[in-house]
Amino acid sequence: MLTVVIPTLDSARTLGACLSSLVPAAVDGLVREVVLADGGSTDDTQAIAEDCGARVVNAQGDLGARLAAGCVSPRGDWLLVLEPDALLAEGWRDAVERQLNAGWDKAGWLPRPGGSWWARLIAGRRPQGLLVSVRRYEASGGFQSGDPGLGRLVRALGAARL
Repeated sequence: MLTVVIPTLDSARTLGACLSSLVPAAVDGLVREVVLADGGSTDDTQAIAEDCGARVVNAQGDLGARLAAGCVSPRGDWLLVLEPDALLAEGWRDAVERQLNAGWDKAGWLPRPGGSWWARLIAGRRPQGLLVSVRRYEASGGFQSGDPGLGRLVRALGAARL
């Protein structure tokens, strides 16, 4: 179902927690593959990815270029694009499955979890993940060089908070 795309650059410190949160969904078949679009990491990022069975795409350039490279030729019908430090909250799978059932033309974004009320307010406005069907992603023109993160495409797609 899902191809998870994670743009990385020296992300070894935070990548393990992100990948670990995907394991139950991979076992159940919701996550079909994980792709790391790596911008030339010099730490253990690529080794961690390979140990976890992720496909590594070497993608030079800025974040937008890495995001675009990671989204090429997905095996799943849906893309779940995550920040390398994403911390998927309890119930994320339920929210994703509801969105999948809403139809291919609907996109959604996952908020960042926060501790204090202030952290939740700030985090709630910054996506840590984008869920979009491959069909809708391709029709939108996808990520582009110069994109500073997920925000531009989240807005362009009119993605709803999950």
